[in-house]
This record gives sequence, C-alpha cells and structure tokens, in this order.
Amino acid sequence: MKKSLMIIGCVFIFVHLFAVGAKEENKGQSGEKVLIRFLGMAQAAYSEQNVNDMTTDFMKKHQNIVVQTEFVPYEELRNKTMLAYGSNNPYDAVLVDDIWYAEYAEKGIISDITSQVPQKYKEGVLGGGWNFTTKKQKIVGLPWFLDCMYLFYNKDMLARAGYIKGPKDIEEMVEMAKTIKAKGICEYPFAFSLAQAEALICVYSNLLEAYGAEYQDKDGNWIIDKTGIKPLEFLIRLKDDKLLNPNSIEYLEEDVRRVFSGGDCAFTMNWLYMYALASDPTESKLTKEQVGISVLPGIKGGKKYAAMSGSMGLSVVSKTKHPKETMEYILYLCSKEVQDKYSNLQLPVWTASYDDPAIISDKEELAATAKIAFNIMNARPSSVNYQEASAILQQYIQKALYGELNAQAALSKAVAAINKL
Repeated sequence: MKKSLMIIGCVFIFVHLFAVGAKEENKGQSGEKVLIRFLGMAQAAYSEQNVNDMTTDFMKKHQNIVVQTEFVPYEELRNKTMLAYGSNNPYDAVLVDDIWYAEYAEKGIISDITSQVPQKYKEGVLGGGWNFTTKKQKIVGLPWFLDCMYLFYNKDMLARAGYIKGPKDIEEMVEMAKTIKAKGICEYPFAFSLAQAEALICVYSNLLEAYGAEYQDKDGNWIIDKTGIKPLEFLIRLKDDKLLNPNSIEYLEEDVRRVFSGGDCAFTMNWLYMYALASDPTESKLTKEQVGISVLPGIKGGKKYAAMSGSMGLSVVSKTKHPKETMEYILYLCSKEVQDKYSNLQLPVWTASYDDPAIISDKEELAATAKIAFNIMNARPSSVNYQEASAILQQYIQKALYGELNAQAALSKAVAAINKL
C-alpha cells in the first residue's frame, strides 16, 4: 500500500514539474519578439521615410513586435508580392493597389479581416475606401489612402499667357497651352507619364473619364475600341502639335513631377503626393503660389469633372504565421492618429479629418479639390485578369503614340487580344 502511494506520489510530482516546466517554456516563447515583414512602395503617397517613422513609433508601442519594411517601385509591387507568396518566405502585410484586390481575393492571397476591423474604422473611414477593399461582402484590406490623378498647372505661366483661372474644360486647357507655347513661355506645355507601365493607363483612364467613356459595358465586355478612340486621339494630337513633351512616352510619375517642379511644363497629371513636393524648396523651383491643382475637367458640354481612382490599401497575407500582430500593425498605419500626423503628403481617409482645421489649415484648396474627387472618382476595371489586360493596352496605346498604328486600329487590336485571355 505504501509502495503504491509512493508511486502515485512520484507520478504526481513528475506531472506537476512537467506542467510547471511547460508553463515556463510558454512564458519564454511569449516573451520573444515576433518578426513581421511588410512590403510597400518606393514612390508616390507616403515616402519610405514616412513609413519607417510610422513603423518605429508602432514598435515603441508594441515592443514584442519587430517589423521589417521593404520598398519596391510600383511596377514591381505585384510581382514581388506574388513571388514571395509562392515561396517559403511570404510577406505578412502588403500594400495593394485597388485594381489587384479582385485577383488577390480570388486567389486567396489576402485574408478576410471583416471580423477584425473595429467598428470605429468601418464608420469613420470615407465610404469610397471600403468600396475597393471589400470583395464579395468581405473586407480584405484597410483603406490606406484615397487618391486619383489630379490636374496640376503652373499659375504663373497661365497668368503670363493672360489667364487668371485654371481651365474649365479640356478644350480651354488646350487653348491655354497653345497660347503659352506661342508666347514662348514654355516649349512643351504638357508632360504626362506615358511610359509602358500602369502610369500610362492611369493617365488614359482619366482622359477616358473626361470624355464620358467606359472600358467595359455592364456585362463586362470590353468596348474601349468603340468608346476610347477620342481620348487616345487627344494624346496623339498633343504630341503631333508639339504641345506634349516628346519624352512623355518614357516618363513615369516621378519624371513628370521633376519636369513640373523645374518649371518646364504648364500642365501635368499626377497623384496627390506631388502637391506638397511641387512647392518644397528642396524639391522644386516653384513656390506654393505658383502651383495650381484641380480635378481634371471634362470636355465641353460633358461632365464637369473627371477622376479615376488610384487608391491603395493594406492587407494581411493569408500565409502569415502572425495574423494578430500583422493586423495590429496595419490598423496602426491606417489609424486616424497616424494619418492626421502625416497628412502633409497624403490626406487622411477619415471623414472627420476634413472638418479639422489643424489638418486642412493651409491646405484648403487641396482639401476642397480632394473632396470633389473622392465623391466622383470611378475605378479601373477590377477583374482577375486585369494585369494582363492592362499590359496589352499599354502596348497598343504606345504603338499609337509612336505613330505605328492609328487610335482605332490600336484599340481594336488591344480588345481582340484581351478577349483571348
């Protein structure tokens, strides 16, 4: 009997020690720092320094989390995300363009975070943000910035040409450019980002919207070979009339920003981030008083304004081993506190920020313009094969710009190729 009691006692002591050891081991593991990796963009919107500063502040508040940031040009962002996802070392959080959400969600690359989004985010963020980050009634991303390509113009050049306001329609804008050129104020009044990249599609999309045209019909059939001829002919005509900087066919957004900031064009289109940099004395020859911004006007007799979305969001990669910590990180980056702090380059996605004098002070023109744009902006086609379709359009639009095909032939060939996807 005593022997049995001794055995039972030894077993009890062993189990107790094992349990205590297990608790101590778990405590040690929980004390370790969690490493998460974030892939962002090395151009436009928030700068790399901005994001790294945000991340440093986040890690101070969450000392158990270490965030490694990596930045690539926009043109590499999608491929880098997908290659990493297919490897043994996927990212935990990624920046996602609005045109990629349908594909990423369909392929299961990003997580459904609907239940993890606080109600104050769902109610406080501008509605346009949830439109592109929600697919099939599931939230798959947090809106990080709402954006579209704005029309920037050099107020000083317009004044020297006899104009006191920005253009009210496309036709008046061309008239202004011709006057500016004729008076020797600027050799090439227009500069656009028309390199064979998504930047080209963004410029063309805004012009498509200005002409009241559509990429697809309500059933998803591509009709741009019928609706998109005039916007493309507009670009060709600017080039032929020597109103468009001929290097535009090789320009990306940063290129046109530098041309505009150097005082070498009267009109360009670019994202919101350029507004602050265009009058930054370390980045530009222009003063704030010389920089005009507006929503792109439509054609005479058509819609008053045109805006095509270039918004982006933050998502949790479905293969992450740390979904809780990754969610905490993107919630922090998208928080009102952080967005208000960094509103000098990018306006916040929070509705209340637009009523805050501290946020819009000295940016009244910008805030008023953005408010118009965010209420009217349309979206590029959101389809699983968008990337392939966009690449085809880029190729054929450039053929038209180089004079190899006319607008009708270029778009007809593009639609035929897209329909074979």
